[in-house]
Parts: sequence; structure tokens; C-alpha cells
Amino acid sequence: MLIYSSWFGDLGGGELRMLDHIRHSRIPRSRMMVIVQSPGELQTVLTKENVASVLIPWKGGLGWVSRQVNWYRGMYRVRRLLARRPDAIVLCNTFHDLETVGRVARAVGVPVIWRARADTFTHTHRWPAKRLSRLVRFLNEEVTRILPTTGYEARLMVEAGVSADRIRVIHNGVDLTRFQDSASGQRLRLQFDIDESLPVISFVARMVPQKGYEVLFEALAGLRRSGCRFKALVAGDTTLLEGGGDAYRAQITTLVERLGLSDSVLLLGARKDVPAIMNASDVFVLASLKEPFGTTVIEAMAAGKPVVSSDLAGPRESAVEGDTAFFFPAGDAAALQDALGRILEAPEVARQMGRHGRHRAEQMFSMDAYISAMDEECVAVMRQRGLPVELQTC
Repeated sequence: MLIYSSWFGDLGGGELRMLDHIRHSRIPRSRMMVIVQSPGELQTVLTKENVASVLIPWKGGLGWVSRQVNWYRGMYRVRRLLARRPDAIVLCNTFHDLETVGRVARAVGVPVIWRARADTFTHTHRWPAKRLSRLVRFLNEEVTRILPTTGYEARLMVEAGVSADRIRVIHNGVDLTRFQDSASGQRLRLQFDIDESLPVISFVARMVPQKGYEVLFEALAGLRRSGCRFKALVAGDTTLLEGGGDAYRAQITTLVERLGLSDSVLLLGARKDVPAIMNASDVFVLASLKEPFGTTVIEAMAAGKPVVSSDLAGPRESAVEGDTAFFFPAGDAAALQDALGRILEAPEVARQMGRHGRHRAEQMFSMDAYISAMDEECVAVMRQRGLPVELQTC
């Protein structure tokens, strides 16, 4: 039994990548379960996918006592669940999962795999030495396999003292076939009545401060002042912000109006047609202030689109400067404006970058490679524990 743990209950990038593995894995869904630690749309999707799930919230509460009660109640419920599953292995989807469900799993003798999809080790230099030492010892002694999404985090782990033989880098993958329908982009342009002569800039991200919405709109305002005409398709919502994110959503809407961008920017909210958005665009922007990987960069490349991205370690591992992307210093709206101007002023260069991006996505970030690697690691741990493994045929 493969038991995933998901700290978040909404559908962010990490949760969508977990769903990719669940949907395409050769491990039967009848042999899968997900512990969901926050209410949200994730459980609804899992039900539709015929995957068992259980909501065991750890966090939350109005006061210290309430939070402590929820914490220990969550710990107790996970312990009981795992005690009834002697055939289980646990796959922690985030560092939060490792620190909660992962520690309980090891306490009851259940093997743990950590999908290290966030940039945990880029922040450990700020930690007290004892805290880092405890984490490294736990990873070396208790975690069976560590699967970071990037090579840069794997290197940081090893430098901190984590045993290299426990680590395997597995990049996120995308379903390349979903991004081949260029007609979907044309249909979306028609739906929003976008003139064929207008270049389209796309931006797909959770509407949270770290994704750089303010940086994007300042850059777009600069483009408008320079005389550039465009349409920007901006997809994302505030589902993971405390209180539902109404205040931040209103703040972003007001910013668009104040900058005079209302006729150039379409705020689309949460969307499920990301391939169509990518295909409708001429350039994709990632403006994050921090970004451990940036799957949307790969999705843009899969659609054959050039990328303009914050110069961060995760996106740097996905794209190549001058070949598939232009990078700018994170948070620098003027530099983002300049990079966008370079793309929009040289359409043939942009098309060539898009072709190179598609080739890179095919070579390095296919869904098949991602699923095969994840399955291989899960099966290896199952066999190491002496559990029967029955895989579905392709």
C-alpha cells in the first residue's frame, strides 16, 4: 500500500504533480491512499479518480491550546491508521509532510520516501546548527529514499551531510501531448476577442505574494508606457491564502486598474485549460520571488513558447539562458520589462527559442520519465520491505 501524505488540500503545483503520479502510475489505485491534512478540492479530485483518501488535519485552531490539541489529535489518528496497515510505505509530498506524517510513520516502523519538491535546504543556513543536525540525522537514519525535484537541492543536501546514496533527483514531468493542440490557443483568442495582431503574454501562478504579481504588472505598465500593445492572460487564484485571499485578490485588481492595465490584462482566476493558455501566448512569464522548480516553465516550453523567468535556481535548471529563456533578477520589474521587450521585438528569435524549448521538454521533462522514476523508487522500497508488488500493464 502506497500512502501519500499531502499537507495542502488545495490544488497547487505540488499537489498536481502528486496527482500526475497517481493517475499514471503502474501501481494499482486500489493499492494507494492519500492522507490529506487540509480541506480543499484535492479530496474531491481523488474521489473522482477512485483513490481512497482520509482528512486528518494537523494545523489550525484559534489559540495555542486549540492548535496543540489539533496537532496531537492528528498525530494520534495517523498512528492508528498506519498501525492497521502493516503493508504500507509512506510518500511525503512536502517537507511539512515529512515533519508530521513522516515522523509518525517511522515511529511505528513504516518506511518513508520524501518527495523534496520545495527548496528546504536553500534556507538551512539560517537555521540553528542543532536543528540542521537533527534534520540531517533523521534523513540519514530514518528516511529510506529522498527524491528532490532539482539537482541544486540534492547538492545542498549532500553538502549539509545527507548521504548521497539515499538521494535521487527526479524532475517533474509534463504530459507533452496536452500542449500540442495549437488550435486550442486560437480558440481561446477568439473566446476573449483578442486581435490577431496583438502579442499575448501569459502568466500562470497561484495568486500569492511570492509569485510576483506586482512585479509582473509594474513591468507590463512600463511596456504600455513605451508604446507596446499586448494582451496578458493571467491565470491563478488565492485559494491557499489565509481567509480565502479576498483581500489580496482585491489588492491585485486595484493595482491593475491603478496602473491603467484594465484593457490589456485579463484576470482569469483559477483555470483548468493551461495548455490552451500556453498555446494562445507568444511568451510566458514566471515572475516569482522564490520558486523551487517552476513546472509552468516546462509547460510553456512543451507548448513551444519562449520563457521570461526570474533568475532563480529552480527555473535555471528547467530552461537555458538565451536558448529557451531570458532571465531577469527576481523582483526587478524594469529588467522584466526589458526582457519582454526583447522577445516581442524579435518574433523570429522568439519562435526559435520556442522550438528549442519544446525539444528540451521532450528530452528532459516527459511524463513517462517522471512516472517511471517515481514508480521505480516506490517499488524498490516495497520490495526492500518484502511486500508483494503487482504492477498494472501499460
